[in-house]
Amino acid sequence: MKEYAVIIAVLALVLIGGLWAVNTPMAKPGKACTQEAKLCPDGSAVGRSGPNCEFAACPSPAGPVTLEVRIGKEVAGLGVRIAPISLLQDSRCPIDVVCIQAGTVKMRARLASGLGTSTQEFTLGRPITTEAETVTLTAVLPQPMAGVKIKESEYVFRFEIAKR
Repeated sequence: MKEYAVIIAVLALVLIGGLWAVNTPMAKPGKACTQEAKLCPDGSAVGRSGPNCEFAACPSPAGPVTLEVRIGKEVAGLGVRIAPISLLQDSRCPIDVVCIQAGTVKMRARLASGLGTSTQEFTLGRPITTEAETVTLTAVLPQPMAGVKIKESEYVFRFEIAKR
């Protein structure tokens, strides 16, 4: 009789322990997101987050984006990629000379946007319009000096991209 009581007590404890384990909220193993990143139209990147590892929302463009790039390199912003190919003309007035005309800079670049890629000729201060953006060459560095030749590899082109 004692043996039956012990067996029943053990079975009761196992049953109670089992019911408790089933009904107790246990920590669920978390889902690890990959370290992938999504490139946003403004050039920034966002990662995955949340229980379904979805990409975070890209920041909405608040205004124009300014990018700087050298010949042979590429930059991107607001869904536009710019890759300068060559310098066509630099007739700017040297900073240590008084000139009658200011002069300008012309350069050729590959421009890629939503509808495709084309080669464009940019002139300092003159905008080029795509289907959704305006791209303007706003500055060129370094400033010329009298008697000093600037190497093509030293040029830095500053572009402003704005949504239309």
